[in-house]
Amino acid sequence: MRQRAPSQRVQPIDKAVAFLLDIQVQLRNAPSVPELMDTAVEQLHRVPGTIAAWIYQRDERGALRLVHSWEAAANSTTPIPESELGQLLHQRWIGAHRADQSADDFAVAFVPDGFPRQTVAPMLLHGEMIGAIVVERRDAELFPYEMADLAAITTVAANTSQSLQILVLRSRIAEQELQTDVEQARREFGRTLHDGIVQDLAYMNLKLEMLERRVGPEIPEVSESIETIRKQVNLSITNLRSLITDLRRRHSPAPGITAQLRDFSAHIPDPTSHERHDEERNGMELAPEIEKAVIGIVREAIQNIRKHANASDVRVEVQLEDEELLVTVADDGVGFGDRFPVTREGHFGMEQMRELAEDMGGSLLVESVPGSGTRVHARIPLILAQTKQ
Repeated sequence: MRQRAPSQRVQPIDKAVAFLLDIQVQLRNAPSVPELMDTAVEQLHRVPGTIAAWIYQRDERGALRLVHSWEAAANSTTPIPESELGQLLHQRWIGAHRADQSADDFAVAFVPDGFPRQTVAPMLLHGEMIGAIVVERRDAELFPYEMADLAAITTVAANTSQSLQILVLRSRIAEQELQTDVEQARREFGRTLHDGIVQDLAYMNLKLEMLERRVGPEIPEVSESIETIRKQVNLSITNLRSLITDLRRRHSPAPGITAQLRDFSAHIPDPTSHERHDEERNGMELAPEIEKAVIGIVREAIQNIRKHANASDVRVEVQLEDEELLVTVADDGVGFGDRFPVTREGHFGMEQMRELAEDMGGSLLVESVPGSGTRVHARIPLILAQTKQ
C-alpha cells in the first residue's frame, strides 16, 4: 500500500520582508517624477513613528537641494541645512572608503552626529550619490528606529534612485520617438511642397517666359513687368527649394539658443561681403517656449533686414538683466522713420514679433532713423513667461 506523502505547508512571508517588497512595487509603479516623490514620502510615512521626511537631490554643481518634503501637523522641527547635510555625507563617504571599511556601508541609513532625532539614507545610483532621504522619528532619543525600520528607509532610498533613473530614461526615449515622428512629418511636408507649389511656380515661370517672347521689345512696359514677375517667381522657387532641403535634412535635437543665433548670423545673405556681428550670452539655457519666441523675433527681424534695409552690418544681442531677457537686432541700413509704429497695418512681420513678445508677457519696441539703420528691442520677463507656461 502506497504511503501518502506528508503535506507541505507554505511558510508565511515575514511581515518585514513583505513590507520591503511592497515598498519596491509602489515605487516602481510611479508614472512620473513628482508622483515618485509623493510615493516615496508615503512609504516613509508608513515606517512606525515617522513624523517628517525630506528628499534631497544633487544639482549640476554637486550640492544637495531639497526637492520634496512632508511633515506631520504637530511637528515643529526643521530639516538639516543643505550645506551641513552635504558635509555629513561627504565625511561618511570618505570613512566608508577607508581600507578597513566597506563602501556598501555608506548606503545604510544612519543617525548623524548632532541630529539625534533624524536619520539619513543616501540615495545611490551605480555607486554615485545622487541625493539623500532624511526622516525624523517621534521621541527618537528614547525610542530610535529598529533594524527593520532602518531597512525600510534604506529600501525607499535605493528604489527611489532606481525608479528615478528609469523615469529619466523613459522620458529620453519618448523625446527620441517624438523627434522621429517630427522628422517623418517634415519629410512628408517637403514632398508636398515639391510636388505641389514648386511645380506650379515652375509652370507659371515657363508661361511667363513664353509670354515675354511673344511680347518682345515692342511694348517695353509690359516686358519689364513680366521680367519683374519672373524674378519674383524664381526667388520664390529658390526659397522653397531651400526650405525643402532643410525639411528633408535629418535634424538632431535642437541646439541651444547661442548656437541657433550664431547659425542665423552665419547665414544672412550678404552679397557685398560686409562684416557681421553676433553677440549673445554664452551658456544661456531657456525654457522651450521662451527660446521659441526669441528665435522667432530674431528670424523676423533678420528677414526684414534682408528685404528692406540694404545693411552692411547686423548685430544680434541676447542678454539677461534682472530676470528679464533683452533681445536686440540692429542694422546700419537705410532706416524708415523716426519711430516705426509696430501695429502699422500691412506689416505682418512686425506684428508677429510683437505678438511673440507679448505672449511671453513682454514688449517690443522698433526704432529707426533714416540713413542710420533700425533697432528692434524685445523684453521678456523670465518669471512671468515661466508662469504662463
